[in-house]
Order: sequence, then C-alpha cells, then structure tokens
Amino acid sequence: MNPAKQSSSSLSFSQIRLITALISLLLSAAAYYYDDLINRDGVMYMEMVQAYFNGGLSSMATIYDWPFFAMLTAWLSQLSDLPIELSANILNSVLFVVFTDALLLISHRLLPNLRQVGIAAVLILSFYSINDYRDFLIRDIGYWAFCSLALYQLIRYQVEPKLKTALHWQVSALIAILFRVEGIILLLLMPFFALSSCQLKSSLRELVRLHSLNLMIGFVLTIAALSLTEWFNAFDKVSDYLTYLNTEALQLKLDERLNVMEKHILSPFSADYSALILFSGLSVMLLYKLLAGVSGYYGLIWLVALKTTTSVPAQRYRKLLWGFLAVNILILLAFLFRQYFVVTRYCVMAIVGLFLLILPKMTQAIEAAWLNRRHRLFAFFAFLVFAGFVDAYHTTNSKSYIKDTAIWAQQNLNQNSLIATDDEFIQYYFKRNHDQQIIYRARGFKNIERFDYLIRVEKKGAKTLAQLYGVTTAEIVFELHNRRGNKATIYKIDHHADAD
Repeated sequence: MNPAKQSSSSLSFSQIRLITALISLLLSAAAYYYDDLINRDGVMYMEMVQAYFNGGLSSMATIYDWPFFAMLTAWLSQLSDLPIELSANILNSVLFVVFTDALLLISHRLLPNLRQVGIAAVLILSFYSINDYRDFLIRDIGYWAFCSLALYQLIRYQVEPKLKTALHWQVSALIAILFRVEGIILLLLMPFFALSSCQLKSSLRELVRLHSLNLMIGFVLTIAALSLTEWFNAFDKVSDYLTYLNTEALQLKLDERLNVMEKHILSPFSADYSALILFSGLSVMLLYKLLAGVSGYYGLIWLVALKTTTSVPAQRYRKLLWGFLAVNILILLAFLFRQYFVVTRYCVMAIVGLFLLILPKMTQAIEAAWLNRRHRLFAFFAFLVFAGFVDAYHTTNSKSYIKDTAIWAQQNLNQNSLIATDDEFIQYYFKRNHDQQIIYRARGFKNIERFDYLIRVEKKGAKTLAQLYGVTTAEIVFELHNRRGNKATIYKIDHHADAD
C-alpha cells in the first residue's frame, strides 16, 4: 500500500472496509424491518422458490427462465430452515455488502489518500440509487455486486496483468451473468477497454488471457447441453436476447409505433419526423434517468466542487470507467429501442459508472472544505449527503394496510369459503404459510357472484363494485386504509352464480 495513503487517516483501509460492511448490513436490516410490502418482482421470485420446492427446476422455469437468484434463495432456506422471504432478504443483504465493498475497492484505486476513501465510503453508503433498493427482493443486486467486482478486477489487471487477475475478472463477470444475462455484453466488450486503458498491445495473447476461463466454460457447456436439458431449459433467457439480432422483427415493431404516432399524436405536417421525435424522446428519457439516478444532491456537490477545487490529476483508470459507462449505456439503448421503456433499476450500473467518474472531484472538494476549515461549505456538503440518505429511507405512503388485510382474511374467514382477489399482493400474503385457496385474477372477474368474499385494493376515487361488477348488495366485512385514502376491503358477496 502507498504510505501516503496510509498516513492520511487514523483508520486503515481494512478497518474502513469492515465498518462500511457492517453499516451496509445494518442499513439492509433496517430497510427490511421497516418495509411495508414486498415488491412485485419479489412476489414472482418467492413463487419460483415455492415452485422449486414443489416440482424442482423445471417447475421453477415455467415462471421465469433465469432462476439463479431464486435457486440461491431456495438453497439458503433449505440449509437454514428459515422462511423463504427472510432467506431472500439475508441473501440480498450479503450481496449489498459485496456491492458496497466492490465500490469501495474501486474508490481506493481512484483516490489519493485514505481520508478521501473514507469520504467515498460515506457517499457510497448514502447513495440514493443504492439505498432505494435495499428493501427489494430482486436478482439485480447480485448483478450489480459482481459487475462492480468485475470492474475492480479489470482495474487491477491494468496494474497486474497476470493470469490470476484475469481469472478473478472472469469469475466475477460469470457470476454476474448468472444473475442477469446481459452481463455477457460486459464480459465480451470490457476487456477491449482494459487493454486500451493500460496501453498494452492489443494482441490475441492478451485477449485469450482475459477470456481463457470463458473459452473453457463455453466448450464444457456445449458438450453438457446434450445431457443437461433441464438446466438449459431453466436458463433459456438467452434465447430471448437473440431476438435483438432479428432486425426484421425489430423494424416491424418500430413501424407499428411510428404508425400510431403519425395517426394519433402528430399532425400531418410533422408525421415525416415521427422517427426523429420517437428516438429523441426515448434518448432524453434515458438521459433523465441517468442524471436523476446520480441524484440532485450529488450533482450539486459535484457542481460546487467544479467551482471550489483545483483539477483532479489525470487517472490511468478513467478510460476504463468511461468504457464501463459506454457499455452499460449500449445495453440500455438496446433494451430501450426494443421495449420502448426503461426503469431506473435497469440503469443502476450506468449510474454507478457516472458516480465513479465524478467521485474524485466530490471527495477532493469535501476534503478541502474540511482541511481549510471552510465550515459553512463543509456543512453544506454534509447536509446534501444526509438529505440524500434520508430521502431514500423516508416514506409518506404506508402500504401495510394491504398486508394486514390479507393476513386478517387468512386468519378470520371461513376455510371453506370461496375467496377472490384482483390484487397480487393480497394473494401473496394470503397464501404465505397457508394452504387455504384464493382465486387471483389481475383483470378482475366476469361472474363475481360465485364467490363468498372478494378482497380488493382500492385507490382513492376507484370504481365501486356496482360500477365494476353490478354488485349492489355486498357487505363490507373488514377494511383498512392509509392516510392518502387508499384502502383494502373485504366484501362479502350475497349472491352466487356460475364461475367465469
């Protein structure tokens, strides 16, 4: 370790890593403890785990065809005898530790001293785009963790171009792929940026070294495909991504959307510009997602840092970070122009790339404000960091009424009753640890009179039962609501008819 780095802080880097890991665990535990409701994807993963217990891998794959996260959750639950939801939260808490630790390892390579590394640890732990997902049960966290670890290994490779480091990079990237298949793009493209950044001769030997393990695994998988049909069917998501290469289907989908814009949105005089307007709108949406993901708090710190500090010395890793950002934006653009939407969760790796690029400037500014005793400026920075942290954990809209209503129904309604719901979360909490049946239809029911009870989640101003089903004599058995006026209601249906 550089002695200058060691002497600039009272804590060693190992101690900073340990403290960061413990705080990350505490933050995840707090997020889980205060969480009102499981996320929608979490419901799917829990159903996959239950399907694995009931019917094995093939049964799990009928729900979703990239089951690695659900498999890990199932194995952890079997080994520990813990409930599957708690097992998933423990798994994600550990993955968050790996994620934050990988970002800290990268920061240690980017920053000149341990004081700035300590500041980086605070910024990482307070980062809105990370903390906003601590209470989610999603496979993405494993993908983020091992993508970041893979990036760190490539940074190491620029300093230590050895086979051991290359293997570490490949193992990290391969594990990331097990969580999300688009990691294949990172695995294939990032070595080119690594070779360019460290100014090594772009030769076949270096590329083979960075793909040595992948080549062997590819050969083994090709042979195994003949005998491990169940496993390959379970991980069939790769075939979906091959549709990105079907230009004819993509063009047909694009033409359909352009046709809608030309006929129903644009005037006849601007119809010729429909493609330009569509692509511009999608690109601006993606740009907004990335900038909003960095957060206004950190963006403001960076803007102030530009005015108050000197330039940061050029870094040998900067080209690699730009490459990491570019590859992740390429992945997002491919998804965006095929599906025509994107959510912030898909952008996290690109957001992390942006964050790492502006991190040296932010830590330098905060350190300078502290060392130069500019107390007001330092307090301003501290306020922005704290505000971003609080923003991720503060909520004004509790959804616990949904969970509590489902549990009340499970415990109090007659087990021989026929119960229906059009809400996914009601179904999940009603069926959790319970054998009683509930009929779930996301789009509602045609003949609601067949059922004894209907459990609905109704936002303020939602349609009544009379408007939806023509039912005017339903009795409200139980009801809970939140401060916004949204409610979960159990209706007793008086009349019976044939099922839909």
